[in-house]
Amino acid sequence: MTDTSHPVERAALDWLVRVNDPAFDAWDDWQAWLDQDPLNATVYWRLATAEAEIVDAMAAPSRRSGLRPAREARRRSSRMWLTAAAAVLVAALFGIGWYGLTRPQPWLVETAPGEQRALELADGTIVHVAGGTRLRLDRRNPRNATLESGRALFEVAHDDRRPFVVEVGEVAVTDLGTVFDVTRLPDGARVTVSEGVVRVDLKGRAATLNAGDGVIARERGFERRTVAPAAVDAWRDGRLAYDNERMEVIATDLSIALGQPVSVAPELTDRRISGSLSVSGAPESVRRRLELSLDAKMTNNGAGWRIEPRAVP
Repeated sequence: MTDTSHPVERAALDWLVRVNDPAFDAWDDWQAWLDQDPLNATVYWRLATAEAEIVDAMAAPSRRSGLRPAREARRRSSRMWLTAAAAVLVAALFGIGWYGLTRPQPWLVETAPGEQRALELADGTIVHVAGGTRLRLDRRNPRNATLESGRALFEVAHDDRRPFVVEVGEVAVTDLGTVFDVTRLPDGARVTVSEGVVRVDLKGRAATLNAGDGVIARERGFERRTVAPAAVDAWRDGRLAYDNERMEVIATDLSIALGQPVSVAPELTDRRISGSLSVSGAPESVRRRLELSLDAKMTNNGAGWRIEPRAVP
């Protein structure tokens, strides 16, 4: 440790102690300190990663298989002593109790209807959050996110050792460094990929997606589709692009983009649409454009908009 880095090390340790406190709420001050100097973030996350690795080491024996029981028992005994000694050393150095090693620090991001936000996580990943979205993050584990509702685009920082995982209900999307979009649907999730490769898992079934691939994951299985990679993030500019997509899925996207519920008449649920929809501008102008593009009528039923068949002349 150099004389120059010593104050940063001490400050990082102090922040780590405070973050581990269940009552900690100075997140803005913590983020400001990380942003103050690149060395601050480097030292802090090095210490936090070391702590996380010790936690993993503590949990590893209970996850191991029962192969070679006698030899494994001897190894386990040795590992337990080494791990316990390392954990006690870290706990003493950091000034934290055992609870601090595993306690998560949740962070719920909620956007208002029509709002968009961009978040930069501690690992360098950038998340673009659409309006009417609930996204749950963990400040101590920036490689995991839970999309509770709405839509988000993830520009994931590459890390071979730690995949980035997005959970959407029972669907898990795993990525090692790419750009992909996730939408929470009423009965599942849609994933589209702009760059790289992701894996989508649902109850023992899996689908691998490359750039230009998309999938809707539901209880009944996967429904694949092809997407234009450049159009994956088009919603950020007020444009929704489709290639043979069902009207019920489009209604979900419109609900997020317009900031109000959009339902669809039962007879139009399975109608397929290809093309681009513009959702920017004054509400009446958007309504007229959607009617032309969808070849349907947009009515206001008091609770939101409803897509209905055009009246027959």
